[in-house]
Amino acid sequence: MSVTRKPRAKAAALVEAWQRDRMVFRKTMVTLPDGRRFGDVMSPQQVEDAEGLDQHRHGYIEAGRGYGKTWTASVEVATELITRPGAQVYCVAADEDQARLILADAVGIFERAPLLRGLAKSTRTGLTIAATGSKLTVLPSDAPSAFGLRPSLVICDEIAEWPHRKMWDVMYSSLGKVPGARIICVGTAGWDQTSIAWEVRGIATSEPDWYFVSRQEPAPWIDPAWIEAQRRTLPAHTFARLIESRWVDGAGAFLSADEVGDVFRDVPAPDTVVYRALGLDLGLSKDSAVLALVGVCADGTVLILALATYTPRRGERLDLREIEEETVRTALLTDAPLALDPWQAVLLGQRAQAQGVAVHEFSFTSDSRRKLFGRVLDLIRMRSLKCGPHDLLRRELLGLETSETLSGWRVDHKVGQHDDHVVAVALAVAALAAMQLVETDISPAEGARLRAFSKHFGGAPMLPSGYALAYDDQGEPLDRRFAGFADGGPDMSGYMDGNVNTDYLEPR
Repeated sequence: MSVTRKPRAKAAALVEAWQRDRMVFRKTMVTLPDGRRFGDVMSPQQVEDAEGLDQHRHGYIEAGRGYGKTWTASVEVATELITRPGAQVYCVAADEDQARLILADAVGIFERAPLLRGLAKSTRTGLTIAATGSKLTVLPSDAPSAFGLRPSLVICDEIAEWPHRKMWDVMYSSLGKVPGARIICVGTAGWDQTSIAWEVRGIATSEPDWYFVSRQEPAPWIDPAWIEAQRRTLPAHTFARLIESRWVDGAGAFLSADEVGDVFRDVPAPDTVVYRALGLDLGLSKDSAVLALVGVCADGTVLILALATYTPRRGERLDLREIEEETVRTALLTDAPLALDPWQAVLLGQRAQAQGVAVHEFSFTSDSRRKLFGRVLDLIRMRSLKCGPHDLLRRELLGLETSETLSGWRVDHKVGQHDDHVVAVALAVAALAAMQLVETDISPAEGARLRAFSKHFGGAPMLPSGYALAYDDQGEPLDRRFAGFADGGPDMSGYMDGNVNTDYLEPR
């Protein structure tokens, strides 16, 4: 009997020591996924947070992406499960997938610690410690009902992303059922000062039993080059929220009014365009379809030459055959590659290819969509995307919003509005980015054009369809594809009739 009592007595002594000083558990028993002991690598900020949570009943930790907020919450969960027998811990996030990130981290903490290994039994939505009778359960913020729960610790992850306040009210009001019950909120800053996140933040800053911290500087271990890349590619307010953790005004507009206004100012002449491309956003039923013709000027400016809008009559569908014929005709006249979404227009793309059109299929995923809009954002920020007067395009640009998802930021139009013209332009820009140029016998003038082009698209483009450049007596390149168009672009007049809205730009 004495052989079995000693290990149990030792374990009990350890638990008692951890209960007296929870920091001992964090520093000695928690190991990072890379094998390093947490106590050996804790940053001053992480030490401050752990001590602050030990000295206060509740906590509100606000910081930017990469600051390890989810890890901090996971460590608190593991500590609670071990040091508080019978603990009922609930992790609530905007959705169940987000909440399970903390569950996965907590499971890893137990699996990597030799003294804790084997104590935890996990399921898809929870974790149980039989030795202490403690349990972790993950819940989405829109769970049908959380009434009747008796939590000892509630983790609220990314509360600024919760769609409504019901879950907060239920969980916060349940803390009175268990003596010493606590609630900890971790996340980035929000934008809606009428939200529950802003309300809770106000409570945390004014009540003495709350530990509150808002870190608006990037984490010290984050590569500065990564931060600068995020600054260049994210909308300004999104960067402020996600990286600097600053609350911003507004509902997440993708572009400012000044940025949109610059698109329609100082528009270059169409005859400076060197290369052209088409983008087609094809509405399948009620939506409009838009064909965008976009060109790159000699100085690298991207100019929207034409926007053809196809709108179905009431009760009717779009005439896809008509759109196909005019898309192919324009592509062949301009020798422009065509970018489209194969899910929308796979058959149209196949038929266009059969007639000699270079087609780029752009499949929409969360990642590709970010790149698509990110490239347009970059052009607009550099004041390098230009267009003549176009009310629909202006309205769509002003109506774009960003939101944060598990996979990153997403751009979409406001409810009840559209983004057909913006998507068509973005697809055409993507086709330009995919172009390649013959690099042999390049004149100095053409080299300058290549450098201007690569300023936006990061590589030397090549002409489609094996087209070879010719030069005049002064060494200036001749673009013979557009011989016969004295105004520097294709004449699209006469293409649009019938049910087509002829609100588009002539390239002159």
